[in-house]
Amino acid sequence: MTAPGAARGAGLAPPRDLAQRKADVLGKLASERYAWLATSGESGAHLVPLGCVWDGARLVMATQERHVTIRNLRKDGHCRVALGDPTDVVLIDGAVDIVAHQDLPADAPPVLADLPVNPGRVPGCVYLFLTPRRVLTWRHRGEIPDRTVMSDGRWLA
Repeated sequence: MTAPGAARGAGLAPPRDLAQRKADVLGKLASERYAWLATSGESGAHLVPLGCVWDGARLVMATQERHVTIRNLRKDGHCRVALGDPTDVVLIDGAVDIVAHQDLPADAPPVLADLPVNPGRVPGCVYLFLTPRRVLTWRHRGEIPDRTVMSDGRWLA
């Protein structure tokens, strides 16, 4: 009998269960400070690296109001964010709310001050609040079949 996962490649670590994958994603969200943000617009796909922080429910980034990223998000408020490297991938799809610094609620999370480009200090910048709707994660091809850990905004574990 062939060992589970052997057909997908020798020497791979056993696939993580959903609970471990969720925990690993939350750990990465808490520690990562940069992400790749992909939007789509009239000129096609647009991909940029942005500083980010996790506020416990949303991934928060910031950029200049005048950039293509903002134009694309104002037309279609959905995007994809990529974290990690090819051996520890996290992809997040969701909707983005664009918020000017002066429009932040009084109870805005203190973690926003940790953004490298902070709209409170950089004129012309706005916050991007990404609420995850779908999260995919994998470390090797043996984990790809069960890569979805969040669907329709709900964690699967």
